[in-house]
Amino acid sequence: MLLKERRYNLIFSAIREIIINSDKDIGVLINYDKLVETIKDKFNKDELRYAIRHLVYKNYLVSYNGKLESYSELKLTMKGFNEWLFPYGPEDSKKIFISYATDDKKLAGKIKCNMEKIGFTIFLAHEDIPAIAIWRDKLISELKTSGIFIALRTQNYTGRQYTEQECGFALALNKRILSLCISTKSSKMGFCSEFQGKYFNDDNI
Repeated sequence: MLLKERRYNLIFSAIREIIINSDKDIGVLINYDKLVETIKDKFNKDELRYAIRHLVYKNYLVSYNGKLESYSELKLTMKGFNEWLFPYGPEDSKKIFISYATDDKKLAGKIKCNMEKIGFTIFLAHEDIPAIAIWRDKLISELKTSGIFIALRTQNYTGRQYTEQECGFALALNKRILSLCISTKSSKMGFCSEFQGKYFNDDNI
């Protein structure tokens, strides 16, 4: 990513946080000067104007009075609310993301089947990501909206690139983390070793 692109991403993020933490709902007047008041010392006028034009181009914000190129008064659109401010939806306390190695997908499937019987919604990558989906975006979305993260830690799991990244993501999101350690030691759980876990031998499965 170019440094210029990185800087604009910082501006988009700053504006997003301002709107999220304000009382502005969809269709409500947003005054441009008030919107950028707290960040105008961090970014110059041209950068801020470019960022707003970009958000208008994406149809996340539109001119409040309907006049093209008039950005002094803006309003948030439904698209902006759904795709920009809250793209992943709310967290569901009864939704579980099961992290597992591909070699253990049958075991993960059994766990999913049993937990769904008692009312939980379970996400398994190999079952729940459509073939046409952008899988990384789907994984991030599911991680963000799941209330519980279960790591199916077998000998196949430890050291795998994507499973360890999923654990790190769940840790950063402050999810409730449960580890099912199957013939593995807690010392191999990294930063997640402090969280609640249940241990099994292969004979118990």
